[in-house]
Formats: sequence, structure tokens, C-alpha cells
Amino acid sequence: MKKNMRVTVLTHLSGLLAIAGVVPAGNAQSSVTLYGVADTFLEYSNHLRTAAGAASEGGSRVRLNSGGLAGSRWGLRGVEDLGGGVQAVFALESGFNIDAGTMGEAGRLFNRQAFMGLNTKGFGRLTFGRQYTSMFDLLPLFMPLTYAGAYEPMPFLMSPLRVDNAVKYRIERGPLAAQAHYGFGEQVGSWQGNASWGGGASYISGDLGLAAVYDQANGQDTATGSGRMRKVAVAATYAPGAWRLTAGYRWAEETIASGERKHRDDMWWAGVGYRLTPAFQMNAAFYYDDIKATDGSASPPNPRQYVLQGVYAVSKRTDLYGAVAYVRNAGLNFAALATLAPGARSQTGVALGIRHKF
Repeated sequence: MKKNMRVTVLTHLSGLLAIAGVVPAGNAQSSVTLYGVADTFLEYSNHLRTAAGAASEGGSRVRLNSGGLAGSRWGLRGVEDLGGGVQAVFALESGFNIDAGTMGEAGRLFNRQAFMGLNTKGFGRLTFGRQYTSMFDLLPLFMPLTYAGAYEPMPFLMSPLRVDNAVKYRIERGPLAAQAHYGFGEQVGSWQGNASWGGGASYISGDLGLAAVYDQANGQDTATGSGRMRKVAVAATYAPGAWRLTAGYRWAEETIASGERKHRDDMWWAGVGYRLTPAFQMNAAFYYDDIKATDGSASPPNPRQYVLQGVYAVSKRTDLYGAVAYVRNAGLNFAALATLAPGARSQTGVALGIRHKF
């Protein structure tokens, strides 16, 4: 198979469609690309909660996992030139667990992305369907590990990652990229119930990059109101020569339908990366979350996580990687303490894996 398994349709598609009575005869140029990522890793972790009634209250585990650098997936991307600098585009992307061959989300085939829309030259892109939030799209270059599952607490940082029934607009002009999205909640009798929206911008020029973004997700609209989760993030990156420095801050607040605060926290992160050789990259990352008590009691201990990661490019498509993480006052990737053995307040993880892009 070729590198991207690109299937280019250079035949007169419009002529074939004209026979079917769909469009007038003419020339149309289209392409469909099959792409994907296969990523698996061996992982050791400790202080895990065991089943009720077990002889020990907690222990370590070695397992085969999926998605250490990037989530395993396959997808289809398509584009058709409509003329006048306008293109019709679509994407269908399905996540899977390569360790077990299961779907990334049961019952949802294209769980990662499913959208179509129009892309214009100079006027941006407008798409419709299941799509990533603005926060997800604008921050990957500003994160120390670029959303690596082992071990960047990305879901904690920006959940939800994707929105159903969404309209998204994105425009790029030189070093500036800006976008906004709105997800229809589709609740009968309420525009705001279950709806979500957000937007932001990034500026990357030379060695320096800056980003700012806002996301909001509403709960169901009830007689007492609608709960909501709001998040704001600002971040910066500086990459002189072989070095790459990243830092950022995320504010979050969750309220229930009555308007009472349910959760409030401030998350910080910083990272240092260095390319030792053209094929070998080392990254170090630190994440810290300042959790605010919402009921007048003392705030819980704040979680913090340290990560050291190495990535070696065997080829343009295949990488070998390793990562070591230590987290205090949480489980790995800021998982709740309830996932750990009773009395445990820290966890260590070690991952060795391989990623192949096709």
C-alpha cells in the first residue's frame, strides 16, 4: 500500500452523476484518502484498587494498552473542487483499541469525527457534524506532549473533546488562526439546553506562538435552570533551534441547574523539549491543578504530575517511544483518587510503545 493509500478519482465524476440526473455534465476533480494511526504500548502502573474481597487492597499491573502517543484510529477524508476556489470536504474517523480490537466508543462507528462542509480560498472553512471543540483544535502545539495518552491529562484539561450536531467555522491568515463552534443541544423548547459553543485564536510566527480559547457546555434545561461547564485557556510556546518550551493556564467552573457552583479549579502546565538528533526527541512536562472547595470546607490536596518522555522516529511513519510519569494526590492523568487502592495518594506509570501512521 502507498504511504497514504490515496485514491484519486480523476475521472469525469460530474458526467457520471449527470447520467443519474444529479448534477449537470462537466468536469469535477475529487480525492478520497484513507488514513490512520496504530498505536500500542506496554504499561506498568502501581497502587491500583483491586476487586472487593481480594487478599490485598491494592497492587501493580502490567498491561497492553492502546494510544500512548496518539489514539488509534482509521478514517476517510474527501475533497472535491467545485470551482471558484470552493471545495466540498468531508471526514469520517473511527477510533479503536488496538490491544483488543474493540471500538473506541461502543455503538458509535465514527466516534472521533463525522462532518462535511465547504472550504473556500481566503474565506475559511464551514463544517457540520460531530467535531472537535475549539479548545481541542487550538491547543495541541501548546501542550508539552501534544495530547499523548501516556501521560498528558488532556481529557481533564478540556473535556468534552468533541461535540455532536456542531457547526464550526475556521479561518487561517498567515500566522493567525481563528475559529468558533456551536453545538445544537436539540432540546425541545430550549435553545440553550445541552448546547455548547466556544471559540478562540492562535498566533504562531517564527519561534513564538500564543493562543487563547473559550469553551462552554450546557446541561439540560430544567425548570430551575441549566447547569454549565465553562473553560478558558491561554498558552504560549517558544521553540528556538532544537528547544521547545510550552506553558499554559486553564480556568474552569461547573455549575448545576440552580446556578450553584459544583466545581472550580485552575490548571497550570509547563514543558521543555529538546531534539537530541533529527530522529530523537526528549520531553519533560509538569501539570498542576489548584482545586477550590465549593461547600465552604477546606480544599482537597492539589494534584500534580511529572512526566519524562522520549520519542525515536524509526522512519517517517513509525515511532518508538517511552514515558515515565509520577502523580501525587490523583491517579495517572489526574484520575480520581477513588481509582487507587485505599489510602494511596500517588501513582507511577511506565510506558513503552510503538506508533505507526498510515
